[in-house]
Amino acid sequence: MPTNNQKGSSKEGAIRLLLHLQALYQGPKTISQLMESLDGQGAVSSKVRRSVQRDMAALEGYFGVYRDDDNVWHIDRSDFDKLFDIEDSVALALLVAEKQLAHITPSHILEPLNGLFKRAQAKLNNSDTAAANWSKRVRVAPASHHLKPPKINKTIYQRLINAALSQEVLKVDYHSHQGDAAKQLTVTALSIFYRGSVPYLICRMHSSDPAHQDKIRQLPFSRISAVKQTLFDEPRVQGFNLAEYEKNGELAFRYGEPFELHLEIFNSVRREVEDSHLGDNQKITPIKGHDTVFNMTVTVPYTLNLIQWLLARAPYLKVKAPADFRQKFYKELARALQHDTAEHVELPQERTF
Repeated sequence: MPTNNQKGSSKEGAIRLLLHLQALYQGPKTISQLMESLDGQGAVSSKVRRSVQRDMAALEGYFGVYRDDDNVWHIDRSDFDKLFDIEDSVALALLVAEKQLAHITPSHILEPLNGLFKRAQAKLNNSDTAAANWSKRVRVAPASHHLKPPKINKTIYQRLINAALSQEVLKVDYHSHQGDAAKQLTVTALSIFYRGSVPYLICRMHSSDPAHQDKIRQLPFSRISAVKQTLFDEPRVQGFNLAEYEKNGELAFRYGEPFELHLEIFNSVRREVEDSHLGDNQKITPIKGHDTVFNMTVTVPYTLNLIQWLLARAPYLKVKAPADFRQKFYKELARALQHDTAEHVELPQERTF
């Protein structure tokens, strides 16, 4: 049975071999350079030349380790990397993640992962498995037009992210519109939300105005020109829960409570929603004498996303009820139609929704 000294020696030897592999992965080394690379490694006490020579003799021919004619030690990276080969399904997941993150994450955040993404792509390029073929033969398109990511100062981006993750109080210079003078707001950073490629800071307002005090707002990163942390205000998280906030429809610009929508829809809309429903409790029934038109009732969230979806398909559907929503919907369409005959776009004096 091995003694404690033998166990310790064996453990130290194994650690030393790993450190040699790590050093060689960074570049070719002589025995002397390998000895130097062990300096500062507290777990290794045996750094004598003879020990290192024995280590390298044991490693030669394994894991891509070889010695050239000048007694310089090398490692074949391609051979060594096979130790960390990834499964095709994991490689596919990495590539899907890269495509999704590319729309919402600045390049400097993804740069440390580029090597991993390249390995995943190379792995799938050289495979003929179902996962590899998926990456070659399947594409996912966005449901609507993708806006290009705004240009955001990297330092400001990172400070906002860090503040939201820690839920800190910030003073931010915020511009209501591009070109407007900045307003200094004091806010508690609560969470981050990406609407497509546009990041928003979800925050709670600190304000002396009762109408704005403790109000939760979504501020686009691109409208924030300066960020300062403040140590003189207590965070006002107040039990904020992102999952509940999302469930209530706030991330889709919520206008009110869910309601039952009554529509007449053309066949093209029916085909679009008969499998992927517009909302809950969806029912589509034929209209006698009209083979291409159908009645539809569905419970929908009252959000901007819903309104934009309906407006985009307005030529192929008719809103029947509820009456107040119907009135607002057609008022919005009438306003849009007026632009056709007006010399310039005219800003409505009041919002429809």
